[in-house]
Amino acid sequence: MKKIWKVLLVLVILISLGAVYVIHCQEHLILTEYDINADIDQQTRIVQLTDLHNHEFGKENSKLIKMVNDQKPDLIVMTGDMNNEDDPNLEIVCHLIEELTKTAPVYFSIGNHEKDWMFDGDLEQAVKDAGAVLVDNSYEDITINGTDFRIGGYYGYYGVPHMKKLNEEETAAEMAFFKDFENTDRYKILLSHIPTAFVDWKYMDQYPIDLIFTGHYHGGQIRIPFVGGLVAPYVGWFPKNTKGAYTGQYGTCILSTGLGSEMKLPRINNDPEVILAVLRAQH
Repeated sequence: MKKIWKVLLVLVILISLGAVYVIHCQEHLILTEYDINADIDQQTRIVQLTDLHNHEFGKENSKLIKMVNDQKPDLIVMTGDMNNEDDPNLEIVCHLIEELTKTAPVYFSIGNHEKDWMFDGDLEQAVKDAGAVLVDNSYEDITINGTDFRIGGYYGYYGVPHMKKLNEEETAAEMAFFKDFENTDRYKILLSHIPTAFVDWKYMDQYPIDLIFTGHYHGGQIRIPFVGGLVAPYVGWFPKNTKGAYTGQYGTCILSTGLGSEMKLPRINNDPEVILAVLRAQH
């Protein structure tokens, strides 16, 4: 009988430790910094947030806001799935935008969780009212620290119609966007939620974009030591590319593991990630 109780006690301890670790993996924010050599006039600091999925780190995302502000960014970008398509609560992302715009300009591009209902509901206007610049098949030219930037947003597979079937008019508009977006001498930054074209198809060797921020893969959701991510949306089991900076002939693509989870799936060995990209002038 004593042995049974000892075994049960060990099981309870292991289960408790496992539960604590899983909770830790959902809440422990980490910062990943990338230094990028760039043809710009002065150093520029860019923070990327992606795949929040309406999660909150501390009351009203106080921990997340502090981490972003501590990086003293010149620019903040959000690359989709900041909401959940089955959760109409816009207060979380809008409050986050309102607070972060006190520190730096915020640019917002959409993900698959925003795609289907963004333009049928209040999200588009709410994001703008909160202070963010929405870029979706569109771009804006701005100047930061003396450097001219072009910041665009694009959802889907760059250069080909995305996974949703488009009509001819939508397809033409989508194809026209990236051709117009590329036609500049400015430093080009693209916010593109789905990373497939850039990290799996090596589009960085085909299209002249300087810097791409993307997400969507959630780092493989569960990360296995010495193996990598377990599963990624639209890719399947054991995806080859789930996080990091990928460099091609024309530029660099940063793939973040993101911050939250869809359908309440736990992140395991995959801490929520804030990206800091430091563009360093080469003169």
